Amino acid sequence: MSDPATTYSRLVRVLHWTTLLLMIAVYATAELRGFAPDRPARIAVMQWHMALGLAIVLLVLPRIGARLMQPVPAIVPPPGRLVAIAAKVTHVALYVFLIVQPLLGLVTAQSGERAVVIPLTGITLPDLIPNDHDLHEWTEEIHVLLGKIFYAVIGLHAAAAIAHHYWFRDNTLRRMLG
Repeated sequence: MSDPATTYSRLVRVLHWTTLLLMIAVYATAELRGFAPDRPARIAVMQWHMALGLAIVLLVLPRIGARLMQPVPAIVPPPGRLVAIAAKVTHVALYVFLIVQPLLGLVTAQSGERAVVIPLTGITLPDLIPNDHDLHEWTEEIHVLLGKIFYAVIGLHAAAAIAHHYWFRDNTLRRMLG
């Protein structure tokens, strides 16, 4: 059993690693859709992409709540001021991305008259955004750009965890592993 004084709660850790798995699936579906053999297969891949992205939003909200309600375990030994500031900025950017990116995707799909169907359920989300070609093009451009930028931010987050473990030799990574 993990010590709550030195690790994040089980809930925060499960939400963190589940979000990571969903992010991998979201990026995989976006990148691999071009390999689908025909248009119906590409549409199916994109439906998975959209559903997984929306699932991320549904996980992020309780994740933020859990982080705000539960104590954050201390980093031992404590990082320097600049490292601590960089960590806070990166985490805020990650949380904003995890909320904004899926919502941008939803606006992009619906403003382009694309139905958002939850795979395996047949449930179609109600249209919240009217057809608007200019809005569709603008949000799609931002959605794609943010997706590319966040390859770097996500990579920075992972590299920082490894650096904390092997270079700074602190407990940053172990706090999330339990």
